[in-house]
Amino acid sequence: MIQDTAIKEKFLQDGYVILPGVVPADQLESQRNAYEQIVARARRHDATWYTTAAARANVVPYLDKDTVGTLEFALQETPFGVSAQVLDCEAQKLALTSVSVLCNPEFEPTETPTSGQSWGTDPRNWHRDIRPDHDGPLDALLADQEANGPGYAQWNIALHEDSVFYVIPGSHRRLTSEVEAMQLQSEGGTQAPLSGCVCVELQPGDGVVYNNMLLHWGSKYTQHKKRRTIHLGYRTFGNILPHQRECRLPESVSELLPANSPQRRSLENGFALFRREYALLREIFCAVAADDVARFQAGLALLHPNSAGRLACLIVLSKIAKNVFSLRQEIEAGAHRSAAAEGVALQQQLDSELTTAEVEKLWKRFSVLDDMLRSDETTHVGGFLGPSTDYLFAEPSWMTVEGVLAAMFERSP
Repeated sequence: MIQDTAIKEKFLQDGYVILPGVVPADQLESQRNAYEQIVARARRHDATWYTTAAARANVVPYLDKDTVGTLEFALQETPFGVSAQVLDCEAQKLALTSVSVLCNPEFEPTETPTSGQSWGTDPRNWHRDIRPDHDGPLDALLADQEANGPGYAQWNIALHEDSVFYVIPGSHRRLTSEVEAMQLQSEGGTQAPLSGCVCVELQPGDGVVYNNMLLHWGSKYTQHKKRRTIHLGYRTFGNILPHQRECRLPESVSELLPANSPQRRSLENGFALFRREYALLREIFCAVAADDVARFQAGLALLHPNSAGRLACLIVLSKIAKNVFSLRQEIEAGAHRSAAAEGVALQQQLDSELTTAEVEKLWKRFSVLDDMLRSDETTHVGGFLGPSTDYLFAEPSWMTVEGVLAAMFERSP
């Protein structure tokens, strides 16, 4: 096993660490059995399962006494404690955010995967787990990470041999190079190896923890080779507001775990962290709606204590505000979105506690920043998630927190 300091240093430097035996040998068969049950249930409920080139299942809807071991595993020292190590935070400031399983397709895809899809991009394309309309420009996120460290760690843990995942070491610390950008924009360039890429070869039970701003590629999935790879997410609190910020686990899931068990305590502590952050987000948004600049700045400083990199936090807040405003419009128009949809639970909670006037005022202020992050041209840049957009993939060089606040609240900087 790699020493703790080496794990953190490699994660920070290369953006990923391969760890053998993440699933102990005596747990491998039970994890396989539990995940097969989950996949079988997901297959029955997903009409697209037999036509998707990269099937995956969210574990939570299919948890019961026979499959709860999948959740318990995600809260063990490895991978939970290792996530705290690589993110350089106390375990009490870390939360599990998602548990799913990546699977091979059950048909042989023939079509060439394309970039710019409605949500995400086919994992057989090179990409970072970032989309500018949802998360903000890459350079703002990189500046925040450089000043304050990463706030999110992602895992792939193989239950069977897995060698489809490729990464570009160190790409999580920089913009896409000109050579990479040229290939990614060329015909078929997102589905071919990039210079310097490394194949992450995992034996059964091995795992890779990685920074999802890393350029990575799922390469070719095939129906002829079984893939059951556990996919986990963990985030920190109290330092930055990560672009991967939502919790995809309902609090009721903790009831499946034994009372007072270490795993249940870790899970419940994570939910408490999310609740405290929600209260702070609500305070910040109420301050904006009330035009209380001092109160807003105080809340922003609590959410992101270091002034360096704070622009990324402000941008992420603008994305949440836009989502809340859009949800209010949909509700008033009689539309409805499931709380299980991406990020909707947080939006619904915030929306339910703000008046229409407050939501409109909130967006009036944040729309100023939103406009700064848009261009007159709709495009898609290879290596990113999401559809074509007019949001900028790089922030304007002149943008500062002070300038943004002055524009939002219509005052001199």
